[in-house]
Amino acid sequence: MRERWPGRAGRPVPRAAWAADLVLWAVLTGVLAAELAGVRAAPTAETAVMALLLAVAFGVRRKRPLTALGLTVGAGVLHSAAVAVGMVDVFTPTYVLPSVVLAFLAGRRDGRAAPVVVLTVTAALTMLSALGAAWASDGDPRAALTGLTDWAGGVLVLIAAVVAPWLLGRYQKRHAQWRTAGWEIAARMERARAGDAERARLRERSRIATEMHDSLGHDLALIAVRAAALEMTSEEEGTRAAASELRVAAHQATLRLREIIGVLRGEDGTPAAEPAAETAADVVARAVDAGMPVRLVREGPDPDPATPAGRAVHRVVQEALTNAARHAPGARVEVRIVREDGTTTVRVADTGGFGAGAAGNGSGLAGLRALVEGMGGAFEAGPDRCAGAAGGFTVTARIPETADAGGATAPAEEPAGEATETARHWNRMRDSARRRLAAALVVPSGLAVAVTVLGFLTLWYAEANTVLPRADYDRLRVGADRAAVEQRLPRFDHRPGPIPGEPPAPPGADCRYYLTEGSGGRTPLYRLCFAGGVLVDKDVVARE
Repeated sequence: MRERWPGRAGRPVPRAAWAADLVLWAVLTGVLAAELAGVRAAPTAETAVMALLLAVAFGVRRKRPLTALGLTVGAGVLHSAAVAVGMVDVFTPTYVLPSVVLAFLAGRRDGRAAPVVVLTVTAALTMLSALGAAWASDGDPRAALTGLTDWAGGVLVLIAAVVAPWLLGRYQKRHAQWRTAGWEIAARMERARAGDAERARLRERSRIATEMHDSLGHDLALIAVRAAALEMTSEEEGTRAAASELRVAAHQATLRLREIIGVLRGEDGTPAAEPAAETAADVVARAVDAGMPVRLVREGPDPDPATPAGRAVHRVVQEALTNAARHAPGARVEVRIVREDGTTTVRVADTGGFGAGAAGNGSGLAGLRALVEGMGGAFEAGPDRCAGAAGGFTVTARIPETADAGGATAPAEEPAGEATETARHWNRMRDSARRRLAAALVVPSGLAVAVTVLGFLTLWYAEANTVLPRADYDRLRVGADRAAVEQRLPRFDHRPGPIPGEPPAPPGADCRYYLTEGSGGRTPLYRLCFAGGVLVDKDVVARE
């Protein structure tokens, strides 16, 4: 069993992960100790402090990755400050290595940019403050100006050790998420295909239920009507009893059919039926042949049964006659079909009376309402108060002849050319990974170029203002007033330190040095010595 430790957000951390952190700590501590042993006389205390600090950093780096990074960056900045003020002789590059590692790991766990910016800017300002203190104690403005190139070098180290690894870590995290998203999308597509297959199965079940309801239900209702008519007109007792049994059997079969239809429909609703092979007039004729007192009134030709509107008219008439035969046997029924202004109006009304059949569950009327309203029409069904005391029932449907039956039941499809949500998610992950890769490449490079250019401009400005032109040097005369001479001198003077072979300066004189050319290297220097407020000596000092 693997030992687990609490990790980020309470998730357990495998023991292997802690072992990897321990190996990293040991490697970084060992490299630092080896280098300190080579450059320090007694590195034991410094090594112990750094080992403890790295242990704390790796201990908290999973829950607080930016805190761990701040510890190592702070150690490196303090080491640089100690070198700047002279407390330490040699800068140790291995102080930077832990920051590189922890910056990359922090980028993988915490993508917030603000804390990293604050950390980097604070470290740069701290180094600038330490260098500024050293320049102030030296009192040489030119050295302070040229010393800015040292600070620029420190900023370049910060960019390379903190900013670049952190950005690479962010990119690596998003790239890994992008690759993982591919498998998630594949699994989602599998589930979507399974869902489509299930919906197709439910639609097929609902289609079968609709056909059974429209066809078999109508036929069973007509059988019951014929049996009722035979029961009422026959004079033989045996025939009347057989007709009564037939009527009851048809009614029971209708009830069982209704139960089966309910199971088949499930929760999927009722789609449009298959195209009818007969007109509404054919439906009325079959009902009349079965003995139903039905009167058909038409204004205009029958709608084409091959069109969605014609199939809808056929179904409304069929369902309304079935309900009349089932729930109001013996009632007179009027079917009125009117076609005008691109709309077909169907009205089926019965007079009620004579005794009603068992109440239904209303699924047939609900299916008609969904069909008609889904085609953009209007549907009404309810008691007819004008039919007399016995009551009656009226079904009215207004169906546009240009309607598309598929709109009532077809699942909504996404417009052609529009990306799916899965594709949009995939594109967002891909674009985010690309942006982070671009940031990891462009931001450190841009910062490095800007800092380098700034450093070279500073160095150029300091040297350009330390060069004494040859013509100005030739115009200077020994014995001239110091104030007049200084008006011809550059802004800064050069302080080279002891020069081997330099001629001795006049006793009590204050000497200044200036560059003879723009390159400070080993070129000769102009030496001007002042005493008593006048120029007492001018020389060209060669440097080996």
